[in-house]
Amino acid sequence: MTLEQAVRARKRLGKLGALVFLLFFASLLDSCVARFREPLFTVHLLPGGSELVDGQVDHDLKEPSQLRVETTSESVRLKIDRFQPSFWLGGNMWVGDISAAADAAAGTYDLRVFAPNQPAKPPVAAFRAVVYPDYAALRKSYFSLIRRTFDVHPGMVSLACIAVLGFVMGMMFLLGRRVERLLADQGQAEIFMVKTAAGGVEVWFGLGRRHGVEPGMRVNISTENGQPIGHAVVQRVETENSMALADGRAERLPKGAIAALPAARTRKK
Repeated sequence: MTLEQAVRARKRLGKLGALVFLLFFASLLDSCVARFREPLFTVHLLPGGSELVDGQVDHDLKEPSQLRVETTSESVRLKIDRFQPSFWLGGNMWVGDISAAADAAAGTYDLRVFAPNQPAKPPVAAFRAVVYPDYAALRKSYFSLIRRTFDVHPGMVSLACIAVLGFVMGMMFLLGRRVERLLADQGQAEIFMVKTAAGGVEVWFGLGRRHGVEPGMRVNISTENGQPIGHAVVQRVETENSMALADGRAERLPKGAIAALPAARTRKK
């Protein structure tokens, strides 16, 4: 792969990464908006389907059979399977599921859970089950735009974006290292930091002692396309990096600006 090809591929991956990040943010936003718009204690079902539900109860209750369930139709039922400690506050909670019979008619059904021997008090839990005639109608009810349009849960889109972003970032890292090596073979390096200092502007680039850079050496500064910008004099040299002092024109260098050693110092492949 040539230098031009590596640079071009890295730019394309950068654009792809930006698009994937926007999609990731959009899927998170879509998921949050859908969650906040969804009415509490409401489940959506197809005939023959079911959904897990839970609720809080007093510590005095020990068996699911102690709770009484009322429903507006026998076609939609709430079955309480077990009690277990609450996840957050350590209280007592019941766990069960709401199911719709295979011949349940489309519509809205109310289900309420009562503590034993307390018919006059408010229920300990109340749910609303919405049964749809078919999957197309259920899909139209989704508050998530992504799920309603593409029939994909926004959470799955977010996870896929994370995987793609990881791959893109890994490839960009590898291409970046490739670009660095190809530039170094030509006695050049991208300027990765610019800092204002007394007497001028410090420019840091990825060529150092092992590339033949020495203090006092004059390096040329140009755009990534080779258009001259100015020059700088090396002040500090490390094994892999160097710092050169330039005039005020280097204070606002374009992205991808290059520092190049004198022609005599350029390393050949």
